[in-house]
Amino acid sequence: MKFNSVIIKNFRNFEDISIDLTNKNVFFGMNDVGKTNFLYALRFVFDKDIRKQNFSDTDYYKKKVDVPIEIVIAIDISDTENADSQKLRAKLKGAILSEQDIVYIKVKSDYDEKEMIGVPVLYWGGNLEDLEEMKVHGTFFEILKRKENRSAHDHHRISE
Repeated sequence: MKFNSVIIKNFRNFEDISIDLTNKNVFFGMNDVGKTNFLYALRFVFDKDIRKQNFSDTDYYKKKVDVPIEIVIAIDISDTENADSQKLRAKLKGAILSEQDIVYIKVKSDYDEKEMIGVPVLYWGGNLEDLEEMKVHGTFFEILKRKENRSAHDHHRISE
């Protein structure tokens, strides 16, 4: 399993970017060019505590709240011998076909004028044009379910 790319639309200082990735990347540049915002975009995908804070109007590029924020991570799971690739494919169930080797995980947020926030919703699948909304289990999404359960079990075992 390895990162393939990230797409960020209408988020902070990114109007619409697409960056090819590998599992080893270096981000460098002058101050205020977006390094921290780029990493924060990744956290909106992978960190439920960040998503719980929702998006504010300042998270929208130039405060264009009429355009949704979209953050898409593409992950290559073509390595069928990799246990993590196998687990991710199993969790996706019907959201990915057997011949599809790229998993897309997307956070999308439309701005709610009344509440003055953008609520992030997670989607995933093997076809970027036809992603399924990720199921929510209590306070966490399907992709985090096993990790959360394992963490609770490990904590219980340690405290015994």
